[in-house]
Amino acid sequence: MASTLTKVPLLRTAAARSYSQALPVCGNPSPDLKSTVLQNKLVVATLENDSSIARISIVFRAGSRNETADSLGATHVLRTAAGLSTKNASQFAIIRNIQEVGASLTATSDRETIAYTLEGTKSAIEQALPFLTEVATQQVFKPWELADLSNRLKLDIATRTLPIRTVDLLHNAAFRSGLGNSLFIPKNKIGKISSETLQHYVASTFLSGRCAVVGSGVNHSHLTQYANALKLNNGSGCATPSPYKGGELRSNKGGDFAFVAIAGEGAPASNIKEALACAVLQRALGTGPHIKWSTHDNSILAKSIGTQPEGFASTAINVNYSDTGLVGVLVAAPAKCAKNIVQAAYNVMKCGSITDADVNRGKNQLKTQLLVDAECGGTAIHDIGIQAVLTGNPQTAAQLAAGVDSITAADVQSALKKAGQKLSVAAMGNLVDVPYMDELK
Repeated sequence: MASTLTKVPLLRTAAARSYSQALPVCGNPSPDLKSTVLQNKLVVATLENDSSIARISIVFRAGSRNETADSLGATHVLRTAAGLSTKNASQFAIIRNIQEVGASLTATSDRETIAYTLEGTKSAIEQALPFLTEVATQQVFKPWELADLSNRLKLDIATRTLPIRTVDLLHNAAFRSGLGNSLFIPKNKIGKISSETLQHYVASTFLSGRCAVVGSGVNHSHLTQYANALKLNNGSGCATPSPYKGGELRSNKGGDFAFVAIAGEGAPASNIKEALACAVLQRALGTGPHIKWSTHDNSILAKSIGTQPEGFASTAINVNYSDTGLVGVLVAAPAKCAKNIVQAAYNVMKCGSITDADVNRGKNQLKTQLLVDAECGGTAIHDIGIQAVLTGNPQTAAQLAAGVDSITAADVQSALKKAGQKLSVAAMGNLVDVPYMDELK
């Protein structure tokens, strides 16, 4: 079936612009961020970075936390189904037209959001933009095409690493339902998510009040016109509460290593100060060596665990959702000597302390990471999209970095204390020497 889309671009977002002097590869090093909330509550945000590469992303607050018992795995199927036939274009037409102009279209999802992002040169974006609209808003989910996704879904499940599965299990222990839903479809649901289930899920979550359209390297007024033309149902749908509850889950998979995640309640994305304090806490606890090929780490977590003859790996984790968050640590230890390592990590979260030096190091590392990510167009557009759809008030990396400077040691210590009040533990791998949570003191 050939595409029935018009050959005339829906929107000329990228008029040719020339400059008398050379710009950095990434464009404007201090880009302006503009945001507008339309009458239907859809948020439009653009990063005017003068980049040669343009990116447009349509983000919906439709992550796996919105799944019910009947629709578990729907977002995994949606993510995999991006590019299938739509109301006005066949699968072949979408793939051919996007690849023909040298653009790329990706679908990503997490527990809060699912995003469809088009990336390419300005002229390529102009030509491929109608197909982004089709993929993100005009799905039909033909049963015979969904049936062909089964092998891909099985591959995604089979290639999950143990650290990813451990963090997934941690969310289940901490939130049980809602945010506790996995990012991956359950094995027993493969091939059983019907077209009607997906259509209902999209109809209830792909709403204007749960959507943000963000772009970089595009004109704000043009993107606003494009967003206004999207055919989305109005409304914000029903909120899906998912309070932090805490708990413990274990999955003994054997092998030579044990992976253990220990975390407590973090900060919501809507509270910028608390969210930044948790982000600083993550860096202060330690996210691994910051020198390539180095095995030495000067972080709180590494010092607390100390030297182990068998070796170990550790990193702090921090995630922020619209109404809550998780902050904690993930350790990988040889199965035969996991007990002492897990106990040390637990002690850090339960009764650890933060020094001014730790906070300064954490703040410097966080600001560096924010500004480095801002130079990566794909990461920048993703971060702005998440902020826009969750808070309605996106901020640039420079603004966030300035906010980091206002974080004090007391703020970081308060974040650690809050997390330590009620911890969750998830363990996976060879658990022969991993203590249960009630055995940790």
